[in-house]
Amino acid sequence: MSELFRPDAIPSPASLERRYVEQALPELFDNIDEGLFNLRFLKLKKGQEEKARETAVLLAAIKGEIISKGLIKARGVYQTFPVNAAGDNLIFYGPGEAQLAGFAFPRQAAGGKLCLADFAAPVSGGRRDYAALLAVTCGEGVMELAAREKAAGNYVRSYLVQALALMLAEAFAEVLHYRIRKEWGIAEAQPALPLHKGKYQGKRYSFGYPVCPDLANQEHLFRLLRPEADAGIKLTDGFMMDPEASVSAIVFHNPKAVYFGI
Repeated sequence: MSELFRPDAIPSPASLERRYVEQALPELFDNIDEGLFNLRFLKLKKGQEEKARETAVLLAAIKGEIISKGLIKARGVYQTFPVNAAGDNLIFYGPGEAQLAGFAFPRQAAGGKLCLADFAAPVSGGRRDYAALLAVTCGEGVMELAAREKAAGNYVRSYLVQALALMLAEAFAEVLHYRIRKEWGIAEAQPALPLHKGKYQGKRYSFGYPVCPDLANQEHLFRLLRPEADAGIKLTDGFMMDPEASVSAIVFHNPKAVYFGI
């Protein structure tokens, strides 16, 4: 275990209550990672100015329609919990110090031999730490809308609607992460726009990526956050989220937290 990455100070969260959010779409569009969108979905390369201009016009029209008609709904939940690290596990506590869940994470076999649990205070140290969970979606009605566009012969619009929903969900996670930092009292005074371009304290990790590859952990997250009823996010038998344009994550406040590979 790498004790060098344990937090020094532990911020006190403003609330440990579960929060449900219906997010305004304009703020999400302002926080889309356009570079990633252009690369991942549009495959735009340098020198394709005409294609870029045509796509920008089409995207602007779709954006305006989505916002004015409310074609995409952005809903999410988040909550901060008391936690402690126990070996390679992160233990979540509830009222009365009851253990609610334990998330198991892999550890690097070489290099710094890091594990996500290293970013939380250990149970042996006698200090309670905090981590947050979030689950957001911008996928309600998207497949139906995309299907209608496709049936009408608008294949590019159909594709772009689905792509935008995925990117809006990523932006929503970024917006909620900022809100969590504010509630922890560690938010940047003048946040960047879009938020992903800023430097801020702590990190956010999603299940399915190399540092936390076990999608079965989603079951713990869903049991703790209960996003089904109000946010409308469900978990499939394979621990994937439905609608597809959804993001879940665990959030650490620790300024020493880093992204790393396994």
